[in-house]
Amino acid sequence: MRRGILGLACCVSALLLAASASAAPVSPVDMGVWVGGVYANTYDETDLGCASGPGEIFVCNSPLGGLTVGDLRLDSWSMTFDSDPVISGTTAVTNLNLSNPVQFTLLFTLPTGPIGPSTLSGGSVQGGLTDNTGDGATLTTAGTGTAFYQGLIDGASDPARTLYADPQSFPAGVFLSGNVPNLAFGTPIPSLPSPAVTTNIGIRLDFILTPGDSASFTSNFVVVVPEPATGMLVALAAHRRRASA
Repeated sequence: MRRGILGLACCVSALLLAASASAAPVSPVDMGVWVGGVYANTYDETDLGCASGPGEIFVCNSPLGGLTVGDLRLDSWSMTFDSDPVISGTTAVTNLNLSNPVQFTLLFTLPTGPIGPSTLSGGSVQGGLTDNTGDGATLTTAGTGTAFYQGLIDGASDPARTLYADPQSFPAGVFLSGNVPNLAFGTPIPSLPSPAVTTNIGIRLDFILTPGDSASFTSNFVVVVPEPATGMLVALAAHRRRASA
């Protein structure tokens, strides 16, 4: 187990980025987990089954049987961490508590070097849920004002980098599956003016899942340094956002 930010994220397809030459290599990466609002564990790249890919990429795939922590079973994951930086991949989970809904908070963290002085970011999330118990299934936001998806820069969120603000609810019928429709920000990804990165980026998913039911997610978060020709436009957009806040 290793130090670092907690949480679990889920994510899809690798994206190629034009990042700063000062970006650090990918290793190591984190997966942290909260169960019922309480920190449960942090898993390092060895626990996650990560292996080096081409360039500065880590590809992480779940071992047979996944991982179990408290009421949460992490059934499977397939994730890519790229030092450009990009976090992308998929994950599937099950609530092992057969009596009560449980809040799960999941975050993947990717260390980087300094990237900036300004950046562009973008991200997306989509998913599904399945009723395993014959009484329907529901996935909701955590009810604390926290969005379902947050793209983090140096551990900090921003409303512009969140998707599915609380409250949100996604149902599935008896022994059926339901959907979390795709949402994205910074489209075309990445195009949202964002701050410099000092140490890391991350994705956090925060949700409540009904007893005995399963859910799966795909998401990504991308950060790049703007091309010189767009630098002034990024600065202007950031100024306008501050002025309207």
